[in-house]
Amino acid sequence: MRVFIYSLQGTVYEGEAEVLSLPTTEGEISVLENHIPLVTTLGVGEIKIRRGSGFDEDKKNFGINGGFAQINPKNTIVLAS
Repeated sequence: MRVFIYSLQGTVYEGEAEVLSLPTTEGEISVLENHIPLVTTLGVGEIKIRRGSGFDEDKKNFGINGGFAQINPKNTIVLAS
């Protein structure tokens, strides 16, 4: 799945992800490819991106103070503060 993360300072991340974890205001959710369409508000926490698996696994974390996410089956767009 393609992930786009933007903040007021510009593009934070643009790339592929196997699993994306988002801190919503209702709790943390995990997003995989082919997720149902969803728009949600984000709370304070960490966005976690995992690519690959096993020895090739790559993880990235980004702290946020809130924002919004638009989730579609093939991509997710995050507007974070």
